[in-house]
Amino acid sequence: MPAADGARRRERGRMGEAGHRETGLFLVQFRSCPPSADDAEDMHRALHRAVTRLGSAGTPIRWCAAWLLLDECRCLCLVQAAREADVVLARDLAALPTASVSPARALGGGTVLRNGSRS
Repeated sequence: MPAADGARRRERGRMGEAGHRETGLFLVQFRSCPPSADDAEDMHRALHRAVTRLGSAGTPIRWCAAWLLLDECRCLCLVQAAREADVVLARDLAALPTASVSPARALGGGTVLRNGSRS
């Protein structure tokens, strides 16, 4: 019985097909101040690590993509999660309190995510 419980716990944080239908996309935006592309990249890495850690611990959250707008030293990160609060927790773990978190959705044909499913 304990082996089955462990397998169930490991699946809890996975973003598989069943989990994907119950999750949403969230855009996390932040800007480095003073403007520095290197600082924006460091903040991006910190958020990516926080999302990965939470996902490994069982939180239904995963990293989708990120874009750096060089002229503005601004970073846009797309995260998939069951709840906005999970994305806010990742933002806080990454020590990015001024980053905004907003629900997002794909326009048109949708965005192909890493696992090949469409949002």
